[in-house]
Parts: sequence; C-alpha cells; structure tokens
Amino acid sequence: MKCLLDATSVKVLTRAIHCLAKIGDELHIEPTANGLTLKTVNASKSAYSAFTFHLPFFLDFCHISENTVQPDPEDDTVIKCKLPMKSILSVFRSIGSLEKSVETCHITLPLLEALLIIEFKCKHGIIKHFNLRYFECESVEAEFSKEGYASKFSCTSRFYSETLLSFHSSTQEVTWSLAMDQVHLSNHIDDEIDPSKCVRTEITLAKDEFVDFNVALCTQVTFCLKELRAILAFAEALKLDLDCRMEGAGQPVLFSLEKANLYSADFLLATLTPVLDSTAHSSRSTNDQRKNKSSRESNLSKTSSPVPTLRDKDSRVASSANLHTTIMPIVPESPYFTSRLNSLSLIEPQPFPAIEEDLDIQPPPSKRARARYIFQNCLKATQEVRERPYEVFAPDSEGDE
Repeated sequence: MKCLLDATSVKVLTRAIHCLAKIGDELHIEPTANGLTLKTVNASKSAYSAFTFHLPFFLDFCHISENTVQPDPEDDTVIKCKLPMKSILSVFRSIGSLEKSVETCHITLPLLEALLIIEFKCKHGIIKHFNLRYFECESVEAEFSKEGYASKFSCTSRFYSETLLSFHSSTQEVTWSLAMDQVHLSNHIDDEIDPSKCVRTEITLAKDEFVDFNVALCTQVTFCLKELRAILAFAEALKLDLDCRMEGAGQPVLFSLEKANLYSADFLLATLTPVLDSTAHSSRSTNDQRKNKSSRESNLSKTSSPVPTLRDKDSRVASSANLHTTIMPIVPESPYFTSRLNSLSLIEPQPFPAIEEDLDIQPPPSKRARARYIFQNCLKATQEVRERPYEVFAPDSEGDE
C-alpha cells in the first residue's frame, strides 16, 4: 500500500488516530480497493471503532503492496496489519504542529520489510522519516446493519458536547431513555452504591432540538461515557453531525458520522443487559434482608443480656455471645515499658529509663525570679578587677626617713 495526503487530510487523519487511541490499544490498518480503513477494539471488547477514508480523501492511493526487494507483479499482495497505538501516536503526537508545518504525507507498506513507513514533507524543505514495525493479522470485523435499528436520531456534535458538560467528569456510564417526543439522559448509579450519597444528574432533550428524530421503540439503554467523549472530540473539531441508532437494552448502540465522500466512521458500543440489573437488584434485596435479620437478633440479645453491645462503622450491632467468649489478654507487670513503633520502622524498641520514686520535683520559679536570673548579667559592672600575675622590674622606693 502507498498513499499521499495533503495538509488538510493529515489533520483529519491525526484527529482520527487520537480518537481511536482513546478507545483501544492497537491500531488495525486494512487497505482496500475503495480506500483505507483504520480500526480498533478496546481490551474488554465492548467498543468497536472504524474509520474509512475513501479515494477522494487522498492525492494518490494504491492498496497493493509492491515487492521492493525483487519487483514482481505476481508477488504483490494486500497487507493487513496492526501496531501498538503508542508507536503511531509518537508520529502523530501534536495536531497543531502537524497542521502548521506539514505540507504532504507519504505512507507506504512494503511487502518484505514489515515496516510502516511514514514520511512528512514540511516547510523550508524539512523531511521527517519514520519506520514503525507492524504485525500481520486477520481482519477485525463487527457484524451490524444500520438498517436493522428501530430508532434513529441525529444532532450536531456540539449540542451533544454541551449536554454532557452537565455530567461530572468521574461519571463512567450514562443512561439514555427514549420516548416518542424526547430523550432523557441520566448518570447510571450502581446498585451497590447508596443512592443517597451520589449526585444525580438528569437532562431532557426535546424532539425539536434534533436535526432528525425517529423513535419507533421506547427503550432505556446504558453504556460507557468514555468512548462517547472520544467520538464527540473528533466530531466537534470538524463540526460534523452525529447519528445515533438504538434498539433496546442489551443491544449495541451505533454512532456514525460522515463527511461527504471523503471519510466516514462507525462506533459500536455495548450496553448493559436487563438481566444484570435484575440480578443486582435481587442480590441487593437479599443483603438488606440479611442486615434486617441480624439487627433483629442483636436487639433481642441486647434486651436479654446485661453485657453492653458494640457497634462498628456500619452501625451493625455485634452479638453478645462473642463478648462472652472473648478473652482479654493480661499483660504482666514489668519495671520497664517498651514503646510501640511503626510497622515500617527498622529500629528495635528500646526500654524507657525507670523513674525514681523518691525524686523531689520542685515547682518552677516565678516569672520575676526567672527574669532576674536572665538579666542578672546586665546588673554587673562593665569592668571587673582581677588579680593578674605580673613581674616586678623596679621595686617601690623606700620612704624618706
């Protein structure tokens, strides 16, 4: 495969790679006779994304890889490969710098070299050359049909982005409730979490706010919000409309976008099944019954036994039978007391020195006595007469008689 792109196409290709990098860890490259397809699947296989760049998107395109070592038309074939997302991001790292400096981009997939060769021709005659090692793999496909969905509605990507700003950044899953005249969005709260301790966000979108609105089945689906944010980041930068197709709970949700005859993208996201929700609800009700039963038993034990009861952090009453069988350890008296150290400390505990019982402890002096002791040097003479040893050179003369 070999293709040539201009500066505008390089910008779109870079944004597409950044969008795929937020979803999966590997980039699948599949050249076809109609264009180039970039795909990725997340680790849990709950999200599938595919960008298809058609022939008008390129200045020059050939999907057949040529044998550069020994040119032979019979050995030419189509290569389908994958490479780590980190390696391709090292080439298309900065969208702004590529948009300002790159004039053309040439991408080739030689047959025998097992390298993805990317060459940037920048301004002022600067050429950047990258060789990325790839791995041959089979084609990655997701079975879906756009005509098989009962409900379809489309809107501008900016409208979706402004709607999702109301949700907290830590929100992981969002629930879409479809009605005949509106779409209701709310953050999904797990059954294991106490709803009274969570922030509930709900948004209602009227039918008139959509470009196209056709809901044939009123349903409620829940899917991950991380992939949706990645889709909107690409669509909003290029000012594209986003089509959404839904069928029912447990069925995948399909987001798609298209730019004339240049490129198109499909994003297939898995949704939560109602079976999981009912199972979680039943398990939660079972846990509540067990808590109520244990609390009733503990209340009975509290009234029948004079032993005081203990409560933990979850306000669950401990059984008094455990208090009868619990034996408190008795520490023998010792003249030395050892200090308790941190478990990470490497210093062995040392005994504290014994305190003498007949030690006479005097009370501290008064403030006036302490001040007199501090400033006593200020009250002394500046010069002190001290007897110093000296040698007498001339004795005193005797007095006149």
